[in-house]
Amino acid sequence: MAFSKITRIIIYVLAGLSLLVVLFFYIAPKTVDDYDELEMRVVEARNPVDMSPVAPLPAVDTTEQDSSAVEETDDVAEIAVPVIADNSDVNLKELFSGWEYLVYFRVDIALIWAYILLLLTLIASIVFPLISVLSNPKGLLRLGAVIVGAAILVVISYLMANDTPLDIIGYSGTGNSDPETLKMIDTVLFVTYILFGMAFASILYSVVSKAFK
Repeated sequence: MAFSKITRIIIYVLAGLSLLVVLFFYIAPKTVDDYDELEMRVVEARNPVDMSPVAPLPAVDTTEQDSSAVEETDDVAEIAVPVIADNSDVNLKELFSGWEYLVYFRVDIALIWAYILLLLTLIASIVFPLISVLSNPKGLLRLGAVIVGAAILVVISYLMANDTPLDIIGYSGTGNSDPETLKMIDTVLFVTYILFGMAFASILYSVVSKAFK
């Protein structure tokens, strides 16, 4: 009985934290005055443009030039060309306040939480059925059902996943160009969404069923 209560509390906590992460992901950018300006700061910090000329432009003496004819010359003056320096390892904490830093990396926060949920789900899917099997050999069928269900969930999520590169301003890494990486990340996200929906539905069902008893 106590074990059941602890499990229910853990589910409530995880569901609450997941809801906060989802709300933060969608609402946080609206709390910043100008999110586009925040992204431009990152672009400018990582790719500063040096507008200094490559070589000083030569002075042109026009006093001896005739207005109707100009002597042709083979000398071509060097033109100032903007040079873009690569500062991809710039410390972004120096550009933002604490809240702006969290808002800018909200995608990373959501992914980390998704990985944590996936890890906890895998642990729960293996540990709890094993405990049941050890205490009751007939529970082996339930363990098989859980494993098959988890496999079906992963397959469905993989089929729903997309490998289209994301439009991430200021990011030039290879992680956004590898189709397999994008497919795997999308699969993890879909698994997380489905598990969160199942957890929320089970909690809602438990509360509603108790209210009508």
